[in-house]
Amino acid sequence: MDTREGHGLAVGNPARRYLGDDTLRRLDLPTGESTALPNAAYTSAEFLKLENGRVFARNWMLAGFAHDIPAPGDAIPVTVADRPVILARGPDGAIRAFHNVCRHRGAKLLIEPCRKARAFTCPNHSWSYDLSGKLRMRPHFHGGEKHDVVSGDGHRADLVSVRCEIWHDWVFVNLEGKAKPLAEYLKPMTDRLANYDFSSIRHGATLDFDIPANWKLPLENFIEPYHVFSCHPWLSAFVPMAKRTAPAFEKHCLHCGYHYDAPDPARGMGLPHFPGLPPARANEGIWFVMFPGFAFQVFPDQVVLFLVTPLGPERCRERVVIYFVGEDGANAPEYEKGRQNVIDNWAQLNAEDIGVIARMQQGRHSDGFDGGVLSPYWDPVIQQFARLMVEEIGRE
Repeated sequence: MDTREGHGLAVGNPARRYLGDDTLRRLDLPTGESTALPNAAYTSAEFLKLENGRVFARNWMLAGFAHDIPAPGDAIPVTVADRPVILARGPDGAIRAFHNVCRHRGAKLLIEPCRKARAFTCPNHSWSYDLSGKLRMRPHFHGGEKHDVVSGDGHRADLVSVRCEIWHDWVFVNLEGKAKPLAEYLKPMTDRLANYDFSSIRHGATLDFDIPANWKLPLENFIEPYHVFSCHPWLSAFVPMAKRTAPAFEKHCLHCGYHYDAPDPARGMGLPHFPGLPPARANEGIWFVMFPGFAFQVFPDQVVLFLVTPLGPERCRERVVIYFVGEDGANAPEYEKGRQNVIDNWAQLNAEDIGVIARMQQGRHSDGFDGGVLSPYWDPVIQQFARLMVEEIGRE
């Protein structure tokens, strides 16, 4: 269902400088006459800076995984919108997020994961903060051997917290702090997944890929099944193009799916399914991109999450995180071969994608391309992704 609002062609929209009036005008045309984002959106460092400040900082962004900080005192450094952030599990078991910077002289506090820590200590002047972000100790602050021990709350030198909410294993942050509640942001997706008990899944494997392309290209590729017949021989045989429906969208939720006739080892044949899953969903795959960057795929026996982090305008890191259903599915020795088949298949599919994505990035330096000629059947989601980007950059 197309429920889009105007994408903001106001003269003051910063997107105009990089995207051009013609692109902005064409975004609201029928898809076959429209376009996607032009080259500058994929090659310009200045445009990435706009995305960091006006898109990523304002919206909910997946920052990390609860399974990476399982115990009190565990903490990891992450990067969100090019800002350093700490995710930490406190003594109370709650996960919190903080700007990863000492309040004294601005040194980065955490540069690698830590386990069972009691405090964050800055290497510059040894200021220390507890796991709730409170300032606790400033050695020699008032002169030699005149230490400042802080016991109260609300000190102006406490770490600056970042708004943080958790959905199952996934830790989301909102740097600006003004986004609608996470549940409301996720609702267009979670409404479609009401039959799935995500509390039953367990982390199975993580795959990392360094991709020589702008961060948007892997996400656009993820939600667009048109390339399957050309790039993925096995996947095309598994579900032929004639059985694939076009992706659809509801505002910031881009989604697609398919039904398959019979399971395959590469898709988890023989692994435990979600408990209580209706029979109609026993042979179904569903996937989503929640703009700007949460990519999520669900099968009867597995969940696969794609986290794409920009490393520059023409480079990104893709993390593929695979979950299996139930303690048995995730850990039992009798399912080891089945799990490995799934993991190997995801590694192969992503390897097949990377070369094509890299070629698309290279093509963004050609004067012969500036947004594309879109398929009216397969590409409305690509057009919508472009609209959403323009809306967010232009939003006051």
